[in-house]
Amino acid sequence: MTRSSDPRRPQLPHFCRREPRHTLVTITNLRYLHRLIWLLLLFQISTVLLVIAGPVPPKPLPNQPGSTANHSPGPLMP
Repeated sequence: MTRSSDPRRPQLPHFCRREPRHTLVTITNLRYLHRLIWLLLLFQISTVLLVIAGPVPPKPLPNQPGSTANHSPGPLMP
């Protein structure tokens, strides 16, 4: 067996040898993307505002003792 003087060169993977694909982007697709970005931004802002506002205190139930849901706090002491 004789060896050739040229060393064997490595082969590139198949995906590197393919022709590059071209993608067509239309104005309609960009408009949908633009609307989606605005919607996501609005959702994030509303979420941040809810976090900043803090927890909402629970409403007192009228059947609980000490509840002021159905009556006034009472007379003021002088």
